[in-house]
Amino acid sequence: MDSDLPAARLTPQQLLAALDEFLALECAQSDPYLQAKRALRATREELIRAYLHIRPALASNQRVLDWGCRHAALSWLARADFGSGVVIEGCDVCEAREYAPFHARSGLAYRRIEHPWRLHWRDGHFDTILAGGTLEHVPNDGESLTELWRVLKPGGALLITHLPNRGSWSEFLSRRLFPQQAHQRRYALAAFRQRLLHHGLETEAAGHHQLMPSSLPAALRRQAWLCRLVDALQPLNALENVWPLRHFSATLWLIVRKRDGF
Repeated sequence: MDSDLPAARLTPQQLLAALDEFLALECAQSDPYLQAKRALRATREELIRAYLHIRPALASNQRVLDWGCRHAALSWLARADFGSGVVIEGCDVCEAREYAPFHARSGLAYRRIEHPWRLHWRDGHFDTILAGGTLEHVPNDGESLTELWRVLKPGGALLITHLPNRGSWSEFLSRRLFPQQAHQRRYALAAFRQRLLHHGLETEAAGHHQLMPSSLPAALRRQAWLCRLVDALQPLNALENVWPLRHFSATLWLIVRKRDGF
């Protein structure tokens, strides 16, 4: 076999099996995100689909930052997919011990964030930054985007997933039924792309994600029929980027590049 040929990437089924293995690790604390992923297959399949949106920008020789990594599920998928050639570092506000088994399994070097947006690394340190469901939670998303631009190499990629969509129908319901779990900050894709340009980040690819919900609040997961309904609705996510339905999808994903000379 020609060694110069690119290695075959894992199939969605193989990625799901790898994720199931990863999520079986023990955690130092009770984590609602982990509980949700473990409870419903649809939730795990949704994460795989989100990862597949951004996978084209990943490569086996990159230095990657998992920004706001928590248990670092996206990092684990990248590790399983691209192997040991990927150097992965991660950061979050939690103590290192809280997710230590997950970070160790992913081969991720973890640092705790001690400032609302400033990062420890030097300018241009990373080829790629993973931002999976993080930007909407930080105190100042503008300062954070500026800081992410700083630590990216010229031409480096910021890979954003699970960014709350302003037009989401499920977010609309969540804000009324479960306001404590709803996102306070939501984004419209066209306006956000323009905003990224002001931070020196140019969109290479983007789309809508998750037309149908893939998870349930903990109180509702005890209802078996609701869990079955969520699973049954998942094929409709094939329509998540079809106009006009895409405007009602739950989240956005983007592959953006650091612009030279900004």
